[in-house]
Amino acid sequence: MRLIHALTFISLFSVSAPLLAAPEVLQVDDNIKPKSFDRYIRAVHKEIETGSNDINKIRYAILEGMLVTKGFAWVYQGEGDGYILARFDYRGDTNVMRIEYDQSLVQLKYHAALGDYICKNLVDDICYKNSRGYYNYVKNLRNSISKQLQRL
Repeated sequence: MRLIHALTFISLFSVSAPLLAAPEVLQVDDNIKPKSFDRYIRAVHKEIETGSNDINKIRYAILEGMLVTKGFAWVYQGEGDGYILARFDYRGDTNVMRIEYDQSLVQLKYHAALGDYICKNLVDDICYKNSRGYYNYVKNLRNSISKQLQRL
């Protein structure tokens, strides 16, 4: 049973096919139900302007933001062209965010989760319905990355 759980966990959080990572301006769809308050969705998924054209500095700012996040640091899970996977584990629950970036924007998108952080309404990698803990912890990550980008 443990082996099956471990294999499920590994496959859930690995990247097997290339993802098309493309941050974009967030448009919260009011017609989607069930839905958390718009302010929670924006606090997590709203795009961040980079203020730099240097993609290497942007990547570094994201990684630095993961390390210095308020509360618990996020763990590097992997990356691909234009995105970094960040994982957060807390009390047996796991959340993996895909941090997409280009030369003008950075955006956090839902990638996968276990336990309490599983998205209850996922539309185009934007989590419209989740627990308060999800929005709080991911908001802290977003704010930390934003602060690091402002330092560029």
